[in-house]
Amino acid sequence: MKETIRNLVNNKKVLILGFGREGQSSFRMISSVGVYECLDIADANAVSSDLTAMHNVITGAAYLDCLDDYDVVFKSPGIVLPKDIKEYKCHITCQADLFLQVYGAQTIGITGTKGKSTTSSLLYHILKTCGKDVLFGGNIGLPIFDITDQIHPRTIIVFELSCHQLEYAHYSPSKAILLNLYEDHLDHYGTVEKYWYAKQNIYRNQGYCDFLFCNPDFLPKQGECKAAIIKVKTGDLPFSSFEEIPGVTLRGTHNLFNTAFVYDVCRRYDISDKDFMEALASFKTLAHRLEFIGTKDGVDYYDDSISTTVESCMSAIKAIPNAGTILLGGMDRGIDYDPLVEFLQTRTLEHIILMYDSGKVLLDKLSAVASPEFMEHVHYIEDLASACAFVKENASKGTAVILSPAAASYGVFKNFEQRGDFFKEHIGL
Repeated sequence: MKETIRNLVNNKKVLILGFGREGQSSFRMISSVGVYECLDIADANAVSSDLTAMHNVITGAAYLDCLDDYDVVFKSPGIVLPKDIKEYKCHITCQADLFLQVYGAQTIGITGTKGKSTTSSLLYHILKTCGKDVLFGGNIGLPIFDITDQIHPRTIIVFELSCHQLEYAHYSPSKAILLNLYEDHLDHYGTVEKYWYAKQNIYRNQGYCDFLFCNPDFLPKQGECKAAIIKVKTGDLPFSSFEEIPGVTLRGTHNLFNTAFVYDVCRRYDISDKDFMEALASFKTLAHRLEFIGTKDGVDYYDDSISTTVESCMSAIKAIPNAGTILLGGMDRGIDYDPLVEFLQTRTLEHIILMYDSGKVLLDKLSAVASPEFMEHVHYIEDLASACAFVKENASKGTAVILSPAAASYGVFKNFEQRGDFFKEHIGL
């Protein structure tokens, strides 16, 4: 990896665009390589003063105006370029694409609108538990450059990939997992087609010897994918429900499908059904992903703060047999809530709590189509703190309360993790 970066930045003016976790990781890597003419930083926010003494640091509202002053730009995920990438004179790249250029043959890449963190974590856990030399990084929180010094020729790399990491990809992993494609991130991409196109880059640059493990509902169009396509289905699993395996903490048909992807990949690494199921039983559900956080006053509480889509919210309600109360709403990003409005009317929920801006959208849609009897169960409550106070007073014993917002956390919370932690704290668990 260092040799690739050395060749890329040698005698070049280099810019780190975005100085969050990944930007800082890129800065460390490039600093260790040296040979650049200059290494500068651009970020909307202030950057540590000790860096400003040795590096030019561009901050503030106009931080994106300087890109063509540089030869090479390392872009962090999530930063929206004001122009089409082809209009820039500089070479814009990112960690994910450089990593796949070097280590793509050893990499299992996972993407999808929902389920990618659980699937990638489960895949890593089972491979590791079964004695494989495996590393894990990417969108889940560990910048992929930070694991390069641990990679050996036979190391398997599990790489969780977001749409932002795949947006301008020129390389693909040898084994790619495409879980699903739903409506999301419209604030960034504008149209669902552009968002899906970014996700589909996980397979566009695969070769004929590669594999795509794909949801049959989202298969590539003819000629889009050279790899062998494995159509994944829950029937591939050596069991039909999680209840058959003592100790399993995963719940829901959506997670059963995610597990089928993991199983189909693990079979390529000669992992037996017995070892697979034993490793599955020791996997612990990730925080904020339909996480059971405890029982209080006879009521079960689940934190599914990761939920930013209609589909993930519906899956959460279906997965919990005693679901009685759902907490919905957050930042309004223009998502089509009609399928959720229709779905909610088919459930016998005790309380449907709507919050924040997207909660208002849902309230208007439900009010227009639902019966007066149904609307008696619908409550608009302005914020999560007030919603927590309401459920502690009103949720019936024996039922479950689920935070599954079907909306982004931004504007109120820093991220979905902070929203989930806030929920736990205010419930008192």
